[in-house]
Amino acid sequence: MATDSVHRLSGDFFQNPHAVYRELNERGPVHRVEFPSGMNAWLVTGYDLAKEVLTDPTLSKDLYGPPGEQAESNGNTVLRLDPPVNDHMLYCDPPRHTRLRKIAMKALSSGTIRDFTPRMEKIADSLLDGMADRAGTDGMAGQEPVDLLQAYTYPFSISVICELIGIRASDRAEFQGWLATQVSTADADEKHAAAARFEAYVHRLCEERAGKGGGDLVSELMSPADDGDRLDRRELVGMVNVILLGSQETVAGLIGNAVLILLNQPRLLAGLRRDPALVPAFLEETLRYESSGNVATPRFTTAPVRIGGHTVDSGQIVLVAPAAANRDPGRFDCPHDMDPSRPDNRHLAFGYGVHRCPGAAMARTESRIALTRLLSRFPDLSLAVDAEELTWQPSLISRGLLSLPVRLGRSCPAVADVGSPIPQQEQSKGLDAHGRTR
Repeated sequence: MATDSVHRLSGDFFQNPHAVYRELNERGPVHRVEFPSGMNAWLVTGYDLAKEVLTDPTLSKDLYGPPGEQAESNGNTVLRLDPPVNDHMLYCDPPRHTRLRKIAMKALSSGTIRDFTPRMEKIADSLLDGMADRAGTDGMAGQEPVDLLQAYTYPFSISVICELIGIRASDRAEFQGWLATQVSTADADEKHAAAARFEAYVHRLCEERAGKGGGDLVSELMSPADDGDRLDRRELVGMVNVILLGSQETVAGLIGNAVLILLNQPRLLAGLRRDPALVPAFLEETLRYESSGNVATPRFTTAPVRIGGHTVDSGQIVLVAPAAANRDPGRFDCPHDMDPSRPDNRHLAFGYGVHRCPGAAMARTESRIALTRLLSRFPDLSLAVDAEELTWQPSLISRGLLSLPVRLGRSCPAVADVGSPIPQQEQSKGLDAHGRTR
């Protein structure tokens, strides 16, 4: 059973949070912690309690309202960007959240994803073509280390979402810089400045689209819903921000984490190369085992509440750690083993309840395309450094590498297509933990 004493996390927490979570889960499902930044919070690490907290209507996500203000007045580090580009559906409660989520789900519908899939494949192939030109067909040039994150995963994820939204290619590098600053360890002034530039750009984008329509996501978000509801300009800026941030970090990090797992487990890699149709099952287990998310965005107590047997006062921050819950031994057998044939891996990587990520289907599709095509083009792909030398982002929210140096080896011709994703209920039938088909 956890106690009410504060568990202080050291700076190396980000390098290997799973070791910390393993220890905490042995003590109980919820703990008072102090993060390296100095923020104090109640951290939920147990799977069942995580689901309870994620669906508890008494906990608020209203960052820009009284709940967020009270948490900040209690001495917590709660950064509300000005302009409020983070005043979006991730940081609000029903009924406003219900309305915003409905609009987002319509824009990110299965039809949108299906129609854009061929373009995602072309974006992946274009980036891989550039990498293949450097590697050559004999693989000699492919022995030079390449940072896969900078050469492929981030350019792929940002290109996909920017093209879907309608951001010009010439603006994407600057745009990505504003996004990166928002989630970085930069000081508050730098983050506010990046938010202001981001807001001004989205306003200009809206002016260009006004009255013209078009096939991009901004035009879709600007159009009225079936019931006549529409986003105001501030809501539109926030919606574009949350979609961009979620898409970039989730997809780029997930692809990088998946590649690292495969390069460390040759049998799994060989199994996927024999049968690329098994990639969705592997990615689903990656989402449980090493997702690109660490801790969910904060919730705030608005009155004293009982969580996991503890009384948490009003004005406190409550954080759910999906990365810990997804390895809870009370929920998963051998939780620290990577097993794509796991019969039940209902993870919390995309959240749970009303705040479950509306872009989950998009992230799965992007990751499947990017990983399948990468493995096909570079059959000799290998790590260029020892895995122990890799450094992870010092981020509470994201779980991703700062760089992933690889050797490409020889390149092969591009594949025609990546096929259709496997229905989730069938994903556990194909690949065991040793990369063997079943």
